[in-house]
This record gives sequence, structure tokens and C-alpha cells, in this order.
Amino acid sequence: MKMERFLHLFRVSRDLHEIEAMSARELADLGVTRAEAMELAALPDDVPQRVTEMARVFGLDPSEVMQDRRVWHELLQNCHHCHDLGTCHRFMAREEKDEPVDTTTLTFCPNRRTFDALNASLAG
Repeated sequence: MKMERFLHLFRVSRDLHEIEAMSARELADLGVTRAEAMELAALPDDVPQRVTEMARVFGLDPSEVMQDRRVWHELLQNCHHCHDLGTCHRFMAREEKDEPVDTTTLTFCPNRRTFDALNASLAG
């Protein structure tokens, strides 16, 4: 566990230094500000995994969700600041992962409304 923590801190430090060295043009090409890039680099590794898994639960293709960098950043930040992480972890650990889920019951997810809106926009 200590080694994992050390490796995470090392990766974050390396990533932050790389971001600091990037030009404004390089960051603009990525579609993020320097501050956003720094926030994203410091996110725990499990946050993008939770967001992509929850996107699938809502019937979305994670690669499509990631296309709009602003939306992707918002989803990651909402997930990172989730107030009901325990419920999320229990939901993600469910045995029947292939079974359809009534997404209206997933009120614990801070990204539920965004996922619903994305579904509506992709369907229309």
C-alpha cells in the first residue's frame, strides 16, 4: 500500500512538471487550460474508471463521452467530489454487472443528470 501511494505521488509529480513545461499552444491543442490540466493530473486513478463505467451503465459509449473535453472534465470533477462514494463502490461491485439498470434509481451519482442529457442529445 505504501509503495502504491509512493508511485501515485511520483506519477502526479512527474505529470505536473510535464504540464508546467507545456506551452499555452500545446495546452490549447489538448482543449484544456493549465489549471484544468493540473487538476486532471492530480485526480486519483480510479476516478476516470468510475466515470467510464457509469457512462456504460447509462448506455453511453465512454469514447463519445470523452469527445467534449469540457463535459469530460465536469464529469471527472463531479465524480472526484462525490459525497456518496460508498454507495457508488457498492453499486460498482454488484454481481450482476451485465443486467440492465434502471438509471432513475441511481440518485447517488452526481453525474446522473449529465449522463441523461448526453443520452438525450445523442438520441436526438
